[in-house]
Amino acid sequence: MMDTFELMERAFAEPEVLAELAGHADWRVRYAAAVGMGETGDPRWLPVLHDLLVAEAGRDLYGQPRVLGFPGSYDDTRMAEQLIEVEPVWEHEHPPEVLETWKCRGRVRQAAVLAVHAIGRSLPELNGLLRAVLDDPDDDYSVKAAAAKALSVVGDASSVAHLERALELDEWCLHVETTKALSALRGAADA
Repeated sequence: MMDTFELMERAFAEPEVLAELAGHADWRVRYAAAVGMGETGDPRWLPVLHDLLVAEAGRDLYGQPRVLGFPGSYDDTRMAEQLIEVEPVWEHEHPPEVLETWKCRGRVRQAAVLAVHAIGRSLPELNGLLRAVLDDPDDDYSVKAAAAKALSVVGDASSVAHLERALELDEWCLHVETTKALSALRGAADA
């Protein structure tokens, strides 16, 4: 049996297994599959990316209780676990599966959305998901910023109102990507 990292390597070496890896139980493998799909630039992966986004939205990540704090770290912990060991403080104990889910946070969704951007094409139902990400108050800002970036390439006039609402949120990366997306879409409309 292959370990997680061997499966992740397969996502970049064997594109024919990407759809299978996108359904793997380990979030790291799903993440690698999404990145691999984007690397191919092949629009045949768009339906798989759609299904992956739908599946990820239904995972426990978005229903778990909020973290009370992160002792020993700064307020902004989005990238902190790459620099130091970050241990969250919860209201009560959680099983290891929940803690593993916390590690995933929006990473698989972000990778899938960035794959749509890399492919440079979309499907109507995928664009609907991208717009819904921007409108969802509970979605991670990293996923929202990726959705804005993707819409800068695959969006249309129906994306503008969603991007304008996202522009009002107070998060730097989201603001930058939303501004670029609005500029690209308005420029395309003027052309």
